[in-house]
Amino acid sequence: MKRWMCIAMMLVVVCLSGCGHKVEMSQIGIVAGLGVDQTENGYLLTAQIVNPSAIAGNQHDTLDVFSISAEGDTLYDAYRSLNALTAKVLYLPHLNVIVVSEEVAQSGIDPIVDFVLRNVMIRPNITITVANNATAREVLNVLTPSEQVPINQLNSLSNLCLTCTGREVNYNLYQVSGMVNDPSSNVVLNSVAIDSKEQGEEGDIQNILQMESPSQLNINSLAAFQADKLVGYLSDKEAQYYNLLVGTSKRYVLSTEIENEYKISYEARESKVEIKPNVDENKVEIECAVKGILMENGYPVDLMNPTNISDLETYLSADLKSEIESFVAKTQNELASDILGVGGKVHRKNPKKWAEVSGYWEEIYPQLDFDIKVKVEITSVGDIANLKE
Repeated sequence: MKRWMCIAMMLVVVCLSGCGHKVEMSQIGIVAGLGVDQTENGYLLTAQIVNPSAIAGNQHDTLDVFSISAEGDTLYDAYRSLNALTAKVLYLPHLNVIVVSEEVAQSGIDPIVDFVLRNVMIRPNITITVANNATAREVLNVLTPSEQVPINQLNSLSNLCLTCTGREVNYNLYQVSGMVNDPSSNVVLNSVAIDSKEQGEEGDIQNILQMESPSQLNINSLAAFQADKLVGYLSDKEAQYYNLLVGTSKRYVLSTEIENEYKISYEARESKVEIKPNVDENKVEIECAVKGILMENGYPVDLMNPTNISDLETYLSADLKSEIESFVAKTQNELASDILGVGGKVHRKNPKKWAEVSGYWEEIYPQLDFDIKVKVEITSVGDIANLKE
């Protein structure tokens, strides 16, 4: 046992050492986030680095984090250049988030995924996010009051939104790599924007000293890919339907307006979706059964009457069907990307047929005829049936 403890301690020293000498904790720069922007000749790599001494309270009048940027012909070349910009020894095992610019995403994220997965110091269970209407460098320079390490907010928001609203995704690098290199599926990633009242405030310390921060990170959409290239974005609503259809989230909100006047809100709690492709007939059947709770009712009906509940279910079913049809049409026409993984279902059901069509699935998917059936069930109307008699 003692022998293994000694070996472990030696490995730690080796990992944290440079030129064969032990590195003190105060000399370590923990890389929490990386940003990748495209330059004329290669990449601009930005690192958000944690200052352990500041967080521990050993240094005053210093920020808990700082960022540095360097250019390179390749990602590794840019990373090596980062090391010349700080006296800290860059430490990668605590890397949580990689932000890529829209330009990089449009060119292809496969080089980024390849670079990260080849580095034994980086854990594969990290998040990769696309910067929308901002550079990756600008995203990493936003200071947020809710986190000591600002980039960690992206991880927190991704997990929270996926659980509570079904609007985000949470794929790790292994999953992203698998979908990017699988012709039967396409990946979607979280997209982050900067909500800023005034330009140039992202890195201002005043941003975290005000009740309402002038600049905030906002995961406002999903980025859709064809292979490893960005082809478009999904709105908040469309993100919910994506997660519903691929089964990554069962909880989302559906708002419906009845008779162009009365609004109701419904929260799905359980859902069962079956996607049944038939390539020979050029058809795909989608059956969607949803159970949930009526959260808000502006429609003046007696909710103690089962017939009225049935009517509300009919309205909700029709609205959800219409929304899903519009979403599927967008994946076929605007995105031309099988982000729903229909090809993967063909592959699993009939490998021989998939072998015939896989070479030109990108042309087949937009031509498929989708037949969508939706059934919404209200399992509860809340603690009260009728607010007024």
